[in-house]
Amino acid sequence: MMKFNLLFTLILLCFSGYGQQDIVIGQSVNIHSEILDENRKLDIYLPEDYEESDKTYPVLYLLDSDYNFKHAVGTAEYLYRNRRIPQMIIVGIRNTHRNRDLSPDSPELSQEERDRMGVAGAADNFMTFIDKELIPHIMENYKAAPYEIIVGHSRGGLFNTYTFFKQPGLFDAYLTISPSLWYPNKVISKEFEEVFKPSDLSATFYMTLADEKKGTMRGDVLKLSGKFHNYINAHPEADLRFKYEPMPEESHGSIGLPSIYHGLKYIFEPTQYEAPETKEKIIAQGGPQGALDKAVAYFEQLSEKYGFEVTNEYALIDLGYNFLSVDEFKEDSVKAFKLNVEEHPDSYDAYSTLGMAYEELGEFEKAKPNYEKALRMVKETGNFEWEFYQADLERVEEKLQKETIAAE
Repeated sequence: MMKFNLLFTLILLCFSGYGQQDIVIGQSVNIHSEILDENRKLDIYLPEDYEESDKTYPVLYLLDSDYNFKHAVGTAEYLYRNRRIPQMIIVGIRNTHRNRDLSPDSPELSQEERDRMGVAGAADNFMTFIDKELIPHIMENYKAAPYEIIVGHSRGGLFNTYTFFKQPGLFDAYLTISPSLWYPNKVISKEFEEVFKPSDLSATFYMTLADEKKGTMRGDVLKLSGKFHNYINAHPEADLRFKYEPMPEESHGSIGLPSIYHGLKYIFEPTQYEAPETKEKIIAQGGPQGALDKAVAYFEQLSEKYGFEVTNEYALIDLGYNFLSVDEFKEDSVKAFKLNVEEHPDSYDAYSTLGMAYEELGEFEKAKPNYEKALRMVKETGNFEWEFYQADLERVEEKLQKETIAAE
């Protein structure tokens, strides 16, 4: 019965973030750029708890917003609800002159390509707009943490790569989708040693490639991937993470959605904490208290690195369940779940899991008030799964009643 209750609670927690919310994708705003000498339209997505929260959020800057905004928002929400990434602000940048803004200067470009592209080569100006106007605007007007991600597809992927070579510290993470690296440019053709010092680098670079059949695109992407791997192997002291993920089953157009899905998971992979599961692994971390201390310290360091609070809630819940599954450490599960309540007093799941631990230990009097609080809190959110929390409360009340009758 205990294993069933644990499994059921775990499944329930996966869906407990869902409430009856209106579907709102975002809002569009205009800002004027002195650098570009034009108005630019932005599509802004804010997390659903944005207005009530005092948190700051990482910011994803999305190129080609006209094409990518809706699926990027849906992907980010889906991954957050499944606890793979933190909540984030998404700033979609709509195009005015795409080839102009996303293409670096290239004297090597053929006349045929120049004629086809029209006005091009002003990526440096667009980069300055992002650096000097857009990011400061977002930091000033929104609850933005100093952790920025840029997502660029095709010509936007070219801009990502060029920005990384020119100004690697402008973004903390580069999600680069089937980049148009066939485009000739002396800067991105350089070897890393010509451009970077290991101490200058602190970034994550994720890159994909679709089933590209034309030109030198595939070869150039593979060449860039090799540069990353060679540099990281030669300079392990550099704070540089890189992953190249080919997606030959996708077309140049369809690769955007799966790339954002897998790219965001990779960027925030360090937030996925592996809690010790077995008795041996728990003891190896210094026992239950040592395991708790390590988890708390890990997330404190991670939050400092990212520049926003990375929640330790689910790591503490995992530890509590793991302690509960080892006979010798069952009572220590309460310690984990209590710490979770202290760290996350606004989480109904924190109270629910603490109540569950007390119930599994047969301490029904202590389980009841935690179940009551979890039910009260979950109802206030409008979560349609509140009946499950009521069932927990009714079950423990029935057990208490049976204890009273038996005592009489």
